[in-house]
Amino acid sequence: MKNILLILFFLLNFNITSAQENTNMTDKTLGIAFPELKAETLSGIDMKYPDDVKGKMTLILMAFKRETQQKIDSWLGPFSNAFEDDTTVNFFEIPMLAGAWKLMSPIIDGGMRSGIPKQKHGNVTTFYGNVNKYCELLGIEDKSDGYVFLLDKNGIIQWRANGFATEEKLKELFDKIHSLKSN
Repeated sequence: MKNILLILFFLLNFNITSAQENTNMTDKTLGIAFPELKAETLSGIDMKYPDDVKGKMTLILMAFKRETQQKIDSWLGPFSNAFEDDTTVNFFEIPMLAGAWKLMSPIIDGGMRSGIPKQKHGNVTTFYGNVNKYCELLGIEDKSDGYVFLLDKNGIIQWRANGFATEEKLKELFDKIHSLKSN
């Protein structure tokens, strides 16, 4: 019985420690500049983050796998509805593809163009390169998840989340946007 209790204590302590480490990993990215990232929009415009989005708050939605699109859409729909007429806030989806896919970029980007409404082509930038570098810089541990970063008008990460949007997380995001607007 003592051994079972000892094992349970160890497992509970390990899970609590792991959860705290994940929280700390997230907290490390808050307050830092979004790392420089060069990509091209589906409409053919070269973008350099965070420089090209400075002056407006920007929601960055990053996906590393096609299967995460539903997670990204769970954020983008409510965000677009809430801020579509707000000229102080914008968004960009960034599909993150390893550099090896660069040779296939015309086919991949063409497929995305045909599947995404034309009015959104300027808000989707495809990155081909060292995705592991950005995972490390942004504290991303699971490439099968979707990631959301709110940058202030100076390109500084003020809020982040991952996974599917929930009412609670959306409220946090919207409250953070309104808080930044009032500053």
